[in-house]
Amino acid sequence: MKTITLLLTVLCTMFSFGQTEKTGDILINTTQTDDTYWAGENIKVNSVVQGDLVVAGGNLVINDSINGDLIAAGGELYVNGYIADDARLAVGRVTINSEIEDDLIVFGGEVILTENAKVNGNLKCFGGNVEINGEVNGKAEIKGTDISINGIFNETSKIMGEDFTLGPNAKFHSKVEYWNSDGEIDFKEALVNTEATFNETLGDENSELSATTFGTKSPSLWVFYILSAFLVILILHSLFRNTFSEAVEGLEKNWFKSFGIGLIYLFGIPLLIILAFLIVIGIPIGLFATGIFLFSLLFGHLIAALLLVYYYKHKKTRKWNFWGITFLALCVAIILRLFTMLPYVGILISVVILSITYGALTLKVINFKIVPVKK
Repeated sequence: MKTITLLLTVLCTMFSFGQTEKTGDILINTTQTDDTYWAGENIKVNSVVQGDLVVAGGNLVINDSINGDLIAAGGELYVNGYIADDARLAVGRVTINSEIEDDLIVFGGEVILTENAKVNGNLKCFGGNVEINGEVNGKAEIKGTDISINGIFNETSKIMGEDFTLGPNAKFHSKVEYWNSDGEIDFKEALVNTEATFNETLGDENSELSATTFGTKSPSLWVFYILSAFLVILILHSLFRNTFSEAVEGLEKNWFKSFGIGLIYLFGIPLLIILAFLIVIGIPIGLFATGIFLFSLLFGHLIAALLLVYYYKHKKTRKWNFWGITFLALCVAIILRLFTMLPYVGILISVVILSITYGALTLKVINFKIVPVKK
């Protein structure tokens, strides 16, 4: 009930937020005495928030205490301050370097809990690369692609990953069920008066958490997903509304060209990233490109939803305002998510949608033109 109430509160608050255009770089240096909501390209919190903090943006940094819940959606997030209640995060990359007093639910392309991280409640983690170096005092459920455990788990845990590795400091003080694509692994000294069970059925669960499902299999996660999607759509729409408006002009005649350029983006960028990592001086560029690429994949259907709404508005010459487009994009995003959750077909739909979306944006943003050859 608290989550639903918070969702309604955020929606109402964001309506007033939209009228003041709080976008760009935001620095919070004074104590916030109540629940606080911000959206911007870069947000840094250097002072105490007495209530809940809800933020959305490209780069988010939390350096001081949050005395309520933390809800964040965006590209990259660093949590260095104490969180007195729950944390619900949906980001491209997150690094947690502090204590969370209650539950942590996190969705991300890359999730890192440092050796200073401590979760006193339950942990639910859905990610690509997951690295746990801290301590979890509640039950843990971790699903990902590459999972590295080098921390302490004091209650029962489930771990599902294509690759699952244990570090020298990993300790499990209660039962652990796990699955990984290579089969059973040797826990060595990681088990403290308990046992580890390899469970084949967890592999089926893990396959359901693909890049297309994004953890939207239960009602509670759907509520969290809708909240996160709304925040991300809001910030994207606030910052790039002109880009979306211009990208749909002439799109009807350039579907195939957009699709082709988008395919180059989806499959060409990873190759360039690999090449950058092979060249020592290119590593910083590779890291930056990886973050951007993961963000584009993670939130691609939200970007596609905005583009589709702007395309329909342009084609039908509708006079929708900022908030009408935002809420319509949220509805379209939910529909796209349902389609992309379909087994096998969902992956194909995702590739087509993302290719057309990023192809159309590339054509307009970078002014990509094919110059005709003069005979």
